[in-house]
Amino acid sequence: MEKNSFKLLNIVLVESSFKRAIHIDFSNKNLKNNIDIDIQNSINENILGVTLTLKFNTSIEKEIVISSEIKMAGNFEFTKNTNISLDDFGNINAPAIIFPFIREHLSNTSMKAGIQPILLPPINFVDLAKKKKK
Repeated sequence: MEKNSFKLLNIVLVESSFKRAIHIDFSNKNLKNNIDIDIQNSINENILGVTLTLKFNTSIEKEIVISSEIKMAGNFEFTKNTNISLDDFGNINAPAIIFPFIREHLSNTSMKAGIQPILLPPINFVDLAKKKKK
């Protein structure tokens, strides 16, 4: 397995949407948050592009009262002969580097929407990568 060394070039916001209901009963005990994460990788010469898409919604019973989709991309320059594979970096390390920017964006957007900040839980990208391989 070939090993690589990586340098972060940039992280950019590609796409962002946020919707909320006008009236939300936050005291409702049936309030449920749902999170879905998608990771896409592309290689162009010695640049690894990693796109992380978060789909988030909050529902009360079956009605979605908050929804958001955020897509951020990071570009990483890589060189040969170090201790991590391109596949592992693209599915574990790079998403872990990009994810805090998505967390911050959603938190700030929710505050601007007049609600308490949405604080996403930490994500175990090692487990997520294992599930993706299956």
